[in-house]
Amino acid sequence: MPARPPGRLLVGLTADGAVRVLAAVVDGPADEVRERHQLTRNSAILAAEGLVASLLLSAHVKGEERLTVDVRTERPPMVFVADVEATGVLRARFSPTKLPPDRRMNGMMSVMKSLGPHTLYRGVAEIRREGFEGALQRYLDTSQQSDARVRIQAEVDTEGKVVFAAGLLVERLPELDPQSFADRYEPALKGDFRRLMTEFAFAQLAGSPVEVLGSQDFVFRCTCSRERVLATLLALGREEVESLVAEQGGAEVTCNYCNEVYRVPGAELLQAVGSES
Repeated sequence: MPARPPGRLLVGLTADGAVRVLAAVVDGPADEVRERHQLTRNSAILAAEGLVASLLLSAHVKGEERLTVDVRTERPPMVFVADVEATGVLRARFSPTKLPPDRRMNGMMSVMKSLGPHTLYRGVAEIRREGFEGALQRYLDTSQQSDARVRIQAEVDTEGKVVFAAGLLVERLPELDPQSFADRYEPALKGDFRRLMTEFAFAQLAGSPVEVLGSQDFVFRCTCSRERVLATLLALGREEVESLVAEQGGAEVTCNYCNEVYRVPGAELLQAVGSES
């Protein structure tokens, strides 16, 4: 699979330090998700939007923490799960491979921050006939109860490749009153989004300079491995492993996140389960 440019998350301040700004660009990782899961046009766009939303939400993770965004919808029937680590690693899975043109969702969004096996935070929000932009806005309003505005956009080319996947999130800090914040940033974020991102690239937003405080690159990398697959199979127990070998001659496991296929021959399984005894 060809190397793609990393995604990037930038954190900054504007309006004399009264507004926090997050900007996410994930064209490369989003296209890798598309290719790994063989997504067609509408699925690729929705998955890319989900990855943007996940990266915007990950601004608070640090150290060895991980953020997991889990979206499950009934209409259309869809599952999106993304893991974002503070170290700059992300992965995501999406199904189905093909969706109808109407990408508005009905379902639930769950966001969990964890450190190893320990859950540090969990929030949920309903999704009501909206895309990831609306879903993230509702989550910010209802679960985080923050005064923020968000914009997300993803595009594919004629071949279905993700060529643009980006988002902006502006959050009011206590120094600015709510009405002034709304009057200034709601119209700004409803304008031409590519122009808005170009403006941000030149450290400007809604007529004010942006002070970039930091940035982090993100690459798609899965945590699966042949060793982990073998350990999972051995955890089934000797009887189950022997039955698997007798029926199928070995095991074939496909990772849900990266679609990597691991094949373990029966002889190797039997040898491994014998050494575990």
